[in-house]
Amino acid sequence: MSWFVSFTDRPVRPRHDPAWARAAVTELMGELMAEFDELPRVRRGPIHSLYAALRRRAPQVSVTRPDADGGPGLRVAYRGQTAHVIWDDDLKLYAWDAEAAGQIGADVEKAVEMIAWTLGAPSGGPNLP
Repeated sequence: MSWFVSFTDRPVRPRHDPAWARAAVTELMGELMAEFDELPRVRRGPIHSLYAALRRRAPQVSVTRPDADGGPGLRVAYRGQTAHVIWDDDLKLYAWDAEAAGQIGADVEKAVEMIAWTLGAPSGGPNLP
């Protein structure tokens, strides 16, 4: 490998050297990522997980963002049918928020399928073509 001298009279590695390129990119990314060190903390919990899974597995279902409507759960809707889903902290599972409603389950993926099935929406599950 040949070295050459820059206009500052310091030896400089040629640009085709992969080690030099990795070092340059690492330094640049460190400078760019420094401003993201102060990102706000993201709240995660069972309702947030259910919201993300519904958006991913059943995008046709309308879902309010967690805490957007001031309630403890999610409001879900599809073609005129609406429901409210909550996380029961005592039983550690999802449930319908209604008087005669039942439990949905603790698994978020199965809860998405149950919610979509109840509302009549496709869920992107393994049984769909």
